[in-house]
Amino acid sequence: MQHESIDGVVVRVRDTGDHDRYLSILTAERGRISMLAKGSRSLKGGQTAVSQLYTYGNFEYYKRGDFNILKGGSPIQSFYALCADLDRMNLAAYLCEVATEVTDEGEPAGEMLRLLLNSLYAISRDLYPKELIKGAFEMRAATLSGYAPDLGECARCGKDHANTVYLDVMNGALLCADCLHRQEPKRISTASYDEIREAELLCPLSPSVLAALRYAAHAPLERIFSFELKDAEDAEVFSRTAESYLLSHLGRGFDSLNFYHTMKGESIPKGNNP
Repeated sequence: MQHESIDGVVVRVRDTGDHDRYLSILTAERGRISMLAKGSRSLKGGQTAVSQLYTYGNFEYYKRGDFNILKGGSPIQSFYALCADLDRMNLAAYLCEVATEVTDEGEPAGEMLRLLLNSLYAISRDLYPKELIKGAFEMRAATLSGYAPDLGECARCGKDHANTVYLDVMNGALLCADCLHRQEPKRISTASYDEIREAELLCPLSPSVLAALRYAAHAPLERIFSFELKDAEDAEVFSRTAESYLLSHLGRGFDSLNFYHTMKGESIPKGNNP
């Protein structure tokens, strides 16, 4: 029986039976890998430390038929601080759900793994405002998934305007105010997926928010959070715009995101339904 080992982060857990747990592990080389961790819910089990959500570790396993069976492993980083604060934990759960959604089994996911690990580390240490971490993760996840928006010039007139522009979410392009007014489409800041099919989803962007979106989409991953939005309203618009863009292109919402907004006392954007 051949044993293998691989590094990765646990992005999903599902309890089964009285003592076992199925793990979904995001790895650089093989994308998502599913493993059965026998006895991982037992206090006497030797796999408990590497069978927790958010744990980044080395996983030793073997194959039995079509299943990967966890044999053992060792944590590299457990991110315990995420579970000490409800907002941190909810945001981390949402990021793991997105990472699960945009990756596949057997397909390399090195950049997505680095993005997730950098984000979990930043959340666990409170290194940056949560709105910036969330928005930067969402914009980069969209880019890595092949949905990168064109954040250069206005898609209609080709000019780079200094004032407020609008992100045409479904087309992944910018529109300046002049072109928007000439076109006079139905303007909405959030929409249900049925409405998106009938109307353009347009998000107004200040120069600061546009610069932040550009940075998050293309900055080196090790410096993806190295930007500032000093105005609280800009930070909120940045987060909501990145969220709208990602969810619209994925075509779905996430329960964990709804819970994150609810626990923060925020309204759930219309259309963010799984």
